[in-house]
Amino acid sequence: MTDLNTPLALLGGMTAQTFLDHYWQKKPLLIRGGLVDFTLPLEADELAGMTMEEEIESRIVIEHGKTPWETKQGPFNEETFANLPEQEWTLLVQAVDHWVPEIQALKERFQFLPSWRLDDVMASYATTGGSVGPHYDQYDVFLVQVSGRRRWQVLAPDEYQDSAIQDIKLHILDNFPVNADMDWELETGDILYLPPNFAHNGRALDDDCITYSVGFRAPSMQDVLTGIRDKLCENEDAKDRFAAPETSARQHSAHISQDDIHYLQAQLSRLINQPDQLAQWLGETMSESKYPEFLSPLNQQDVDQAFNNAQQGHTFVRPGDARICYYVQETNLEHANAEEGEIRVFCNGEHQLVDAELIGFVEAVCHQVEFDLSGLDWSKNDELEPLVRFFIQQQGLIELTATEDDD
Repeated sequence: MTDLNTPLALLGGMTAQTFLDHYWQKKPLLIRGGLVDFTLPLEADELAGMTMEEEIESRIVIEHGKTPWETKQGPFNEETFANLPEQEWTLLVQAVDHWVPEIQALKERFQFLPSWRLDDVMASYATTGGSVGPHYDQYDVFLVQVSGRRRWQVLAPDEYQDSAIQDIKLHILDNFPVNADMDWELETGDILYLPPNFAHNGRALDDDCITYSVGFRAPSMQDVLTGIRDKLCENEDAKDRFAAPETSARQHSAHISQDDIHYLQAQLSRLINQPDQLAQWLGETMSESKYPEFLSPLNQQDVDQAFNNAQQGHTFVRPGDARICYYVQETNLEHANAEEGEIRVFCNGEHQLVDAELIGFVEAVCHQVEFDLSGLDWSKNDELEPLVRFFIQQQGLIELTATEDDD
């Protein structure tokens, strides 16, 4: 677990506690030289090469294209790039951390924040003058300048009107007055943190401009309500009905009284007041893979083989796109010791109930990357083996196989 009072290089020497108290979801923070000991894993041409793959999500935005703010959707080919203008265009590649281990490692530096909130890393390459226009995001984001320079102009939510340019695909603000106090030029290694709904306009200052956007998941409350409704309705109780007692406040047979509404509110509150059910929905939702279509659970034969290999000391790793978290069941509050009772462990959208004594092991899986599991005492807890099998099946732990270079 990260010590929140330890100065972090990623925050320019600020402690995580100071950042959480004064900036997180409150106001922007410019961090000069926050990215240290990082070698750029992808040059611009390599990033462009990724966009030729069918499974990789990508876009190109051309400010002065065939139409204003013309947007092209990938996959692309060599002809696409050959026909681009010399300047003022931007290439966006989504979830590069899913495909490039070195970028996955960058994500690990944000462990001072809830790992289950962290979504993905988007790479943005732009030629001089390239921009995607002034806009806002509805989630927290760290804009990491990994190459070249980019100018960022930022506005607080009360400094702009949420009206967009008409007849274009992107939601680009049609008004963006400049706030001189939030007008910054970022050099390689600088980081800009922005809370939700702070409008920002970034523009490349050279042809080497690459920015990584580290974004955090923030489902809308409408999505939350819909998801919770579906979770609570999985086991329907046909006998649980609206049955408000008759009230003396009714003025007429056609009158819906305040007492009826208060009864309805109370019954809905009763349904919602199930913390373990809420946690199950939240854990499953927030741990779901960015691209679940590319992540199939292993079959039983493959799980058995991988588990045997783990016992024999084969090296296993937690892939950077694995999403793992846990919840201490509400019933555990009855216990004096937090490691009594049960925890619900989530991995890539699925869950398993295990002995709370295994919290330490789950946390180790979440904070380490490489594992030799042969030294585990499998007899110490009967639920350790099923938990490891669960991680293997859900590909939260995968065997590190030899590559051609290793041979």
